[in-house]
Amino acid sequence: FNVHGDQPMNAEVPTSVLGQSYHTPNDLFYIRHHHPVPYLKTKDVLDYRLNLFNSGTSGPATLELSLTDLQSLPQHDVTATLQCGGNRRGEYNAKARTSGTAWGQGAISNAVWTGPRLRDVLMMAGVTEEVAAKEGLCHVIFTSLDGMRSSIPFRKAIDYYGDTILALKMNGDVLPRDHGFPVRVIVPGYNAVRSVKWVSSIVLSDEEASGPWQRGLNYKVLPPSVTNANSVNLDEISTMMEASLFSGITGIQLMSGHETAKAEARKSKGKKKMKAGDRVFVAASGWAWAGGGRNIARVDVTGDGGENWTTARVIKGGDQKYQQAWAWVFWTCEGIPAVVGKDGTVEIASKAVDISGNVQPESSDHMWNVRGLANNSWYRMNLFVG
Repeated sequence: FNVHGDQPMNAEVPTSVLGQSYHTPNDLFYIRHHHPVPYLKTKDVLDYRLNLFNSGTSGPATLELSLTDLQSLPQHDVTATLQCGGNRRGEYNAKARTSGTAWGQGAISNAVWTGPRLRDVLMMAGVTEEVAAKEGLCHVIFTSLDGMRSSIPFRKAIDYYGDTILALKMNGDVLPRDHGFPVRVIVPGYNAVRSVKWVSSIVLSDEEASGPWQRGLNYKVLPPSVTNANSVNLDEISTMMEASLFSGITGIQLMSGHETAKAEARKSKGKKKMKAGDRVFVAASGWAWAGGGRNIARVDVTGDGGENWTTARVIKGGDQKYQQAWAWVFWTCEGIPAVVGKDGTVEIASKAVDISGNVQPESSDHMWNVRGLANNSWYRMNLFVG
């Protein structure tokens, strides 16, 4: 891990590890905590109850479920990528300082989550789409054992194809403490803050959650012109919900099999130092992910600032269901023409395109915000070639 802080723990997956496993091992899954991890003794686990409060008039006002109750419901597997809303915040700081952990690209991971559908639990409480619409229950609020509170739209919670679950397992094992034991809400396609860990209660409401993680500054993308959050009305700015479109690079290497590259590589070993403007060919690998279940249409890679693009080949995750693509894809790309810079490096950049035609922007400069959120600009990585 690259540890940014240990009270509470915030740690990201190193780039060298990020692309090794399509399903991130539990002990390498990135960690983002707002508070210390709740400690549950054996008795606490046995006494655990998930309380659902229905503020409408239909169905029971309160539904109480034990772990055994949740385990007895039909279990559903969802492969979903979670990413912190501040992933790649550190890059913003090159323009101007932001507030929060200076993440690289490693505040993202992927796992198979298992548990009952939230839809099934809501319907146990007598809440259907028709009932919610009639009674104005537009939001589902989750409260954690650590006091954190967040909410999602009711339509996402009840949608059979939305795949929102109450996760009891992660990659086939009991949910680890760091990732929400005993129960974590998994809201696929949304920023990870909505996938509340250590969930203790669920409330059906006509309003979104209160608190800093929903209505406060923490997850609101302010305009680039705003450097003082006190100067704006936060109630007029929406909070982060569905995730945008992202890609990253996990490795670059000089292509030894290409004649031009081999010639340039020989030069770099001492016969002749490479100079700025020389062209080589490289191979790269990485990941891409779109929120909202949008499938990745393609990933393009450039080594000359966007003058030429090479389309990557998706090697994992490309077979996800249409508009239920909750997990990232892994890609590889060869034969990328790259121009050597004055410092002897080549800069490789990736951009993803999703099925809605969304494309990652070239620069994060116009996206800068004081909280350092939602950086989905081209991802860049350098390789020294001589």
